[in-house]
Amino acid sequence: MKRDARLRRLSSEHHHALVLARELSRHVASLAADAPVVLDLRGRFDRELEPHFRVEETILLPALRALGDHALAARIEADHSALRAHLAAAERGDAGHLGLFAERLVEHVRFEERELFPRCEAVLPGAVLDAVDGASAPRAVLAGIFVGGASTRFGGRPKGLLDAPAGGTILDGLRGHLESLSIPWVLVGRRAEYAGVAAETLDDSPAGIGPLGGLLPLLRRAGDGLALAIACDMPFVSRELIARLAGAVTEAPAIAPRRNGRWEPMFARYDARRALPLAEGRAGSGRRSVQGLLDELGASELSLSTDEQQMLDDWDTPEDMERR
Repeated sequence: MKRDARLRRLSSEHHHALVLARELSRHVASLAADAPVVLDLRGRFDRELEPHFRVEETILLPALRALGDHALAARIEADHSALRAHLAAAERGDAGHLGLFAERLVEHVRFEERELFPRCEAVLPGAVLDAVDGASAPRAVLAGIFVGGASTRFGGRPKGLLDAPAGGTILDGLRGHLESLSIPWVLVGRRAEYAGVAAETLDDSPAGIGPLGGLLPLLRRAGDGLALAIACDMPFVSRELIARLAGAVTEAPAIAPRRNGRWEPMFARYDARRALPLAEGRAGSGRRSVQGLLDELGASELSLSTDEQQMLDDWDTPEDMERR
């Protein structure tokens, strides 16, 4: 099948997906749950499938919806969600989902080759296909979990160590999501309560200027990569939402959601090399607002559904813990 050159990379990735599905099906049939292909499924999913999904979800599907192809976009998103759900269930020990994962992956690849890509070639503007072609390999990502706040409205209690609704602490949940995505992480800000956490810790530098003082060492530590800034007091953030933020395609040096007309700077992604000079300049001139930094960077907005907006609800006071 002749394919537009700008979609060939995505199309070629389907071959790897089919190979994975075949290998997985063989091991599922033999119930070899300790086979390497089964044990490495999460890593292969994150390396081979998740970047493919992100390009489709951030470039192709919004463009199709803009042209009225809502059903087609919804079908692709449903497949992506089902594959992520089957993988999560298999990781919880339900081996039956391994077979369902392999079957759904084969169906999904066939549908994209027969339906999605021909439709994209027929109706999408050249600029959209160019954007797909130009989507680079994922850059190195470093996440910083910000734990250094004084937490005055919580009586000084470390909010990252509060019990989360899903079990464990808020910090446990965030680090679990990041590790499942193979995203390295560090703690940003030093408090004695976190001394027992086995993690690299970045001190605010300079200290005493609020979140910007934590963002600066994170940007320096990220080097030429991307830095995710994540507050430690958001107990409802999902793995999928972090994956969306980490993989969002944009030419801007930062991307973050907006709620009530304001940026969410502590659930944001920064191009470290491009953001650092402006951040250092603002700190040096006494302009400490990270809201202002995102404005000055010309940040892109990460669009959120209503459910995703609620995932960013934080716990500022003990009363917040009783709301959900």
